[in-house]
Amino acid sequence: MREFDFPSQNKYDSGFYLLSRLFTEHVKSKSQTIIFAIACMLVVSITTAVNAWMMQPVLDEIFLSKNHKMLYLVPLGVVINAVIKGVATFYQSTTLKNIGQKILTEVQLRLYSHLIYADMKFLSDYPSGNLISRFTNDINAMRKTITDVISGVIVEFFTIFGLLGVMIYQSVELTLIAVIIFPLALFPLRKLGKRMRKVARNMQEELGGFTVRLDETFQNAKIIKSYCREEYEVTRASRIIDRFLEIYRKAVYLESLSSPIMESLGAVAVAIIIMYGGSQVIAEQTTPGAFFSFIVSLLMLYKPLKTLSNLNTSLQEGIAASRRLFIMIDETPKIIDNKNVKPTHFKTYNIKFSNVYFSYKSNKKILEGVNLNIPQGKTIALVGSSGSGKTTIFNLLQRMYDPDYGDIQLDGNSIKKIRLKCLRESIALGSQEVTLFDDTIRENIRYGRLNATEEEIIDAAMAAAAHDFITDLPDGYDTQIGQQGLKISGGQRQRIAIARAILKNAPILLLDEATSALDTISEKQVQLALEYLKKGRTTIVIAHRLSTIETADLIYVVSDGRVKESGSHSELLAKGGEYAQLYEQYKEEKKV
Repeated sequence: MREFDFPSQNKYDSGFYLLSRLFTEHVKSKSQTIIFAIACMLVVSITTAVNAWMMQPVLDEIFLSKNHKMLYLVPLGVVINAVIKGVATFYQSTTLKNIGQKILTEVQLRLYSHLIYADMKFLSDYPSGNLISRFTNDINAMRKTITDVISGVIVEFFTIFGLLGVMIYQSVELTLIAVIIFPLALFPLRKLGKRMRKVARNMQEELGGFTVRLDETFQNAKIIKSYCREEYEVTRASRIIDRFLEIYRKAVYLESLSSPIMESLGAVAVAIIIMYGGSQVIAEQTTPGAFFSFIVSLLMLYKPLKTLSNLNTSLQEGIAASRRLFIMIDETPKIIDNKNVKPTHFKTYNIKFSNVYFSYKSNKKILEGVNLNIPQGKTIALVGSSGSGKTTIFNLLQRMYDPDYGDIQLDGNSIKKIRLKCLRESIALGSQEVTLFDDTIRENIRYGRLNATEEEIIDAAMAAAAHDFITDLPDGYDTQIGQQGLKISGGQRQRIAIARAILKNAPILLLDEATSALDTISEKQVQLALEYLKKGRTTIVIAHRLSTIETADLIYVVSDGRVKESGSHSELLAKGGEYAQLYEQYKEEKKV
């Protein structure tokens, strides 16, 4: 697994920065609803404190003074207090859970929107499983932080203050003893929190790695079975799971330490208070009811303190998740629309590459000084061995990437100064790497032009020699084809992709081995459709079968990132250069 290699930036290591940003960007806008939830929390805390205070009249008025009136009033008060607490707890819980889910959907949509507009370099450098992990593991950790931690912190703090108020009311001296002892637990808990954040970050990274493993396994299931590598893949997955288990054990260890620390210090505080308070009751300096109410308050105080210490785990997980998400969201795309540029209305579709250099990675050049002139309405062929840079030329023309040096022009304008939408809507792509969506055939074809009519969809399918096999399917155009179209054959997938490109009806047509998966009959039908589609369009073709490009107006031979030769088919054969060698090799292979 390859993890995101983002540069270390100090602000992302600050829990305060991450939480304050999460609050500012996603929580603050829901302040009115949160205020209502906080009001409910305050009611819950007050009713909890009232329960502790009621222990005094129970002991002093009912048991010791035998007050018959209080025998009825106190139980009634307990019931009323419980009902109020129950109603407030219900609204507090439902309100905060709804807020948490709302924030979750906002962050998911924000992240999805950011990634969908991200540069291809960013998206291609990292496994898709890692990106998916951000939408699941990380965002769920953030939601847990928002709902559990924020609600828990506010409720428990209110409860602590309410119980402290009862304790101070009953005995200032005993309260001071408790206040001195309990804060001692904060020092080891703070250290545990820092270690927990690091462990939580490692856990999320391993979960991301496991998501990558799952994603690759299911996408490549056919290859795994073909090579009988099921056991090998189980072993690889087992290694990731074992690493996660080891990190999880550390997390459990750190998380479990907080409770014993709180219990030990709590026991010390209770023991001292019982000794000191008991002596006050014996000396008749306080009533048994007041002391009992104090002890109940102190024991009830243990729960919110323990809850706060346990919430530290969720808090650290949320901070670690927020760090990974905000770093990703802050990654600024380099290929963006210039909003100051008005939509371009092209007069011609002449394309020009001027001294273009490009590399996917800095240590290896793919294109080195490529110059191309592609006139409007002409068919241009790119010929060369695999890895020579032909597909890269297509990627650069669509501005999936920008050249390291040089310029690409359309209608005399640098494509960097053309709105991306205008540029890409002018180009239709037919590729050997067929990409289809887990949807119906109709919707996959309609993807070429979303407002297309049913008649136009069928016409495009007929032109791509796809209509006959589609209508033979039980559900016709409503057939669900599965992820990447796995429920239909390779040739059928390619014809649907070609129909999508035909439907787009763009003035520039890019064909990258677009008929490579078709049988001979279908290929002839599609070639006729493509020949019709090429008329009046600027067409660039990549094909290893040289018979498909013999009629091209101009052929460029690309080798080692450079244009070695150019001319018509007959001119290049007459030169006896690299194209002639490729053509002779092709004829020999065809004979075999």
